[in-house]
Amino acid sequence: MQLATPHHIGGRYYVEAVSVGRDPDSATVRDCPSCGGHVFDDEWHLVATVLDQASDARQCHVYCGDDCFRGWLRLFAGA
Repeated sequence: MQLATPHHIGGRYYVEAVSVGRDPDSATVRDCPSCGGHVFDDEWHLVATVLDQASDARQCHVYCGDDCFRGWLRLFAGA
């Protein structure tokens, strides 16, 4: 889901989209940047797209769920 207004998380970085889902790929494992746990693609997870306005580059971060995502947002002064 594209956010109507990107959420500023500090400096030149903005969260511009958030999605929840799962994929049939059970072989891909990702590290949750908030808790350090492991997220399998075939389990429910949350993905945040972060925009770097200086370079227009985007990064996707995969979280275990909304609690981890909210915890990650609390690390930033602007959140």
